[in-house]
Amino acid sequence: MTTTDHRPSAPAEGLRARRRRQTRADLHAATLRLVRELGFAKVTVEMISTEVGVSPRTFFNYFPSKEAALFALPGALPAPLADRFAEGPGRDTDAVLRDLGDVLADHLQEAAPSPRELEDILRIAEGVPSVLATFLAQCEAVERDLAGVIALRTGTPADGADAELLAGLAMATVRSGLKRWSQQSDHSAGPAASVRGAFTALRALFGRAAVQ
Repeated sequence: MTTTDHRPSAPAEGLRARRRRQTRADLHAATLRLVRELGFAKVTVEMISTEVGVSPRTFFNYFPSKEAALFALPGALPAPLADRFAEGPGRDTDAVLRDLGDVLADHLQEAAPSPRELEDILRIAEGVPSVLATFLAQCEAVERDLAGVIALRTGTPADGADAELLAGLAMATVRSGLKRWSQQSDHSAGPAASVRGAFTALRALFGRAAVQ
């Protein structure tokens, strides 16, 4: 039995939170659309804001730069998912990886970009150094946050080798799952199954190594 069998229902999202989430999504979509049409260098924060119907000041309430607005990738685990993982049973590597795969798959199911969007973002990042730097910084921030959540679960230091290594493995496994999902012909199921499959494969590798 896994930790997914009995999940507490999430609290209803308030109107203000829904509006903020929608505005953030609109700013991201406008940024990506304009960059596709005009190229990154020609797009300004003012153009993005006008496209959405908000002020540049409002833009900066959501994103620190136009580079950051390109990425609506899943960030840190929401508190309910982080708590579910931290309070899960078992501190051994297999249990931690099992439950990490579970909560990260749930997170991605709600927040992952479309395959085309993911491909376009990575292509832009490859050609624009400031975009690539922003992407890498965001990935590192998510990894640090994940190491902290792992440390709570395992009772180890957040900056210790165990938590950092497991966080790095988890991020690499997520990327592998997303890559496989993006290469599928049918994307209707979302990325969660592919991410869970990647974590299952990782756990199997650890299991084979343990018996050798």
